[in-house]
Amino acid sequence: MLAGQTGNGVAAPVKIKTSSLVAYATLQLPLAMTALPVVLNVSKFYGETVQLSLYVMGLIFIFARVIDAVQDPLIGMISDHFTRRGPRGRLIFVAMMLPVLCAGFYMLFVPPAAVFGHQAYIATWLMAALLLVHIGYSGVSISYHSHGAELSNDYNERTRVTVAREVFGLLGMTFAVVTPITLTSYFGQIGGYAILGLVFIPIIIAFAVPTLIWSGPSVHGPVVHGERNVFITFFAPLKNRLFRRLLLLFIVNGSALGVAVTVMLFYVEHVLLEKEKQAGIILLVYFISGALSVPLWLMLSKRMSKTSAWFVGIILTAVAMSCAMFIGPGDFKLFVAISILTGIGLGADYGLPPSILADVINAEEGGDSKGKTGSYFGLWALATKLATAIGAAGSLPVAAFLGFNPRKMEYGTTALIVVYIVLPVIVKICAAMIVWFVRIEPERGAVRQEFFRRRAPT
Repeated sequence: MLAGQTGNGVAAPVKIKTSSLVAYATLQLPLAMTALPVVLNVSKFYGETVQLSLYVMGLIFIFARVIDAVQDPLIGMISDHFTRRGPRGRLIFVAMMLPVLCAGFYMLFVPPAAVFGHQAYIATWLMAALLLVHIGYSGVSISYHSHGAELSNDYNERTRVTVAREVFGLLGMTFAVVTPITLTSYFGQIGGYAILGLVFIPIIIAFAVPTLIWSGPSVHGPVVHGERNVFITFFAPLKNRLFRRLLLLFIVNGSALGVAVTVMLFYVEHVLLEKEKQAGIILLVYFISGALSVPLWLMLSKRMSKTSAWFVGIILTAVAMSCAMFIGPGDFKLFVAISILTGIGLGADYGLPPSILADVINAEEGGDSKGKTGSYFGLWALATKLATAIGAAGSLPVAAFLGFNPRKMEYGTTALIVVYIVLPVIVKICAAMIVWFVRIEPERGAVRQEFFRRRAPT
């Protein structure tokens, strides 16, 4: 009999031990340390130091993300297959993909000296490095997150899992901010990023060991895909209408962050007229605020629905970002204050959607795709990267079109304001409208219905 089942085979809520929960969550820290530099530092490193065209870089980001997106559902299926190796089978696949992730990350930040000054060589190296780091990241994160969704079958326990994991993730993003700035300030851009690629290896090993050894087991049985057509298996979760709606909201909302983070360092340097150190302070405040706010979103989600709490976070971010329209040189402290508010909103974006996804996976709307966690998280990873790709690929060419192109010594600040502030705010408003009107959670109404229900007299 599996953990989490009664003698009659009926699922019973599983309370996760705190020690097992922390052990599981630790791996998210180095995963976040991987993800942030790829979207934040790569564009600046290759755009200014390596001197790759922003137009070319935008095309590379699009192509790499498309390939990455196509592979994610397949990786989800492979992760499902590993469940046949026992309740920790997904973690075996995680261990297998960790070396690939390390190799890709190191390659990304250590381009050989021979490629410098040659656009074609630089572009080829960047493409190869991105493809390698993406396959490693996907292999680790999809199976890791799928295992987390199967640690319990209880509504609130799933939220505990995602909150614990994303707290470590936001701490990882904090380290991802500090480490490159510290290393490049002492060793220069090329030397600093080379050391970053090297020190990442012992860090990921140290934080992966607790997850691989002491995480709790899955409470689900082995996943069996009966379909012979691989494409049917890939996209079977899309039959779940709640999952389709959640994906739409997640892509729209996530693309706002993808737009902003790609040009953030440019914005601080050329609009606020601050140094890279101040950019690091802003990012630290942003991610620390996000990490500290995640438990608050957990409590709020217990008082109202998870989507209602997420809606509040989206609105908070949109309002705070709108205030940045009035920020300019000399307003560093005001921008830090705005970063605190947007960081709190980030806590909702990171802590709540994976928990909603875990509920949707086990909803009756899923039909025969119910419980096939790896397939769901494969498409979820696809959506995550699609959102980032839309933001990154769209922001760089738009900025260049509006007059910001470091390779041509063009530094138009209006372009950065439009890309860093105006576009993300518009996207956030669109996301808020979706979650306000559209029902996403199982056994819960749209946020508009949930709000009006709470106001109605009892």
